[in-house]
Amino acid sequence: MRPERTWKRAARDAAPVAFVLAICPIVAAMAPGPAVPVARATRLIGVERSLDTFFEPAVHNWVAARPLLMRLADFGYATIHLPVMLGVLAWVWFARPSAFRLVRNTFVLAQALIVAGYVLVPTAPPRLVPSLGYDGSIGPASSGLDRLAMSPYAAMPSGHAAFAVIAATAVVCLARNPLVRLAAALYPLAVLLEIVATGNHIWLDAAAGVAAAAVAFAVIGATDDGTRRAWRERWLAARSSRRSGEVVSDASPG
Repeated sequence: MRPERTWKRAARDAAPVAFVLAICPIVAAMAPGPAVPVARATRLIGVERSLDTFFEPAVHNWVAARPLLMRLADFGYATIHLPVMLGVLAWVWFARPSAFRLVRNTFVLAQALIVAGYVLVPTAPPRLVPSLGYDGSIGPASSGLDRLAMSPYAAMPSGHAAFAVIAATAVVCLARNPLVRLAAALYPLAVLLEIVATGNHIWLDAAAGVAAAAVAFAVIGATDDGTRRAWRERWLAARSSRRSGEVVSDASPG
């Protein structure tokens, strides 16, 4: 039996998500001056150069040469990633409630880890490193409203990459439509291209975001037996239903 959907229940289940997102303006207000974050970004770029993997300016230049594509990338960076993550959480709450607690708590812990990174090791995006020759005005962080909501030195780890991996994993594991699962599997790659093309992240930022998501999933799964068991049962049931064409019922979100 599916639980009754009420505003009270929705508010209770959404409260942890709202709390970790509400921290972002506080972190933005704590943002330091540019010297240390830019120096830290420069060192990370040096690491990529030492590995011969500093490809980001080439990607940026290719997209910048196509203004429409760059405008789409900037728009996507500013407006899409959080609604997608929240949309996936809402879908899991409605359609796959037995998996909701794991997905939500994974997101909450990943966001907490990411925000802690912004406070402890504020890092500038590559577009703010003068030696790279990026246009420092590009990207959504140039707007005053965005500065109120997010620190301008919030490149490491990449929240975009973490959200993309969490959302994609949930959809790949829980959706029944193979085309939806394929689109979800490709979504993190599209986000990586977007965050690199706009000059807001390097691949090390994205790797750190993916690591934060992985740590969050591992911790939540290891510390909540009921959530882990429900997720595993939901995944096995979904896989069985995709093979047989049957509809599988869910338990309470918890």
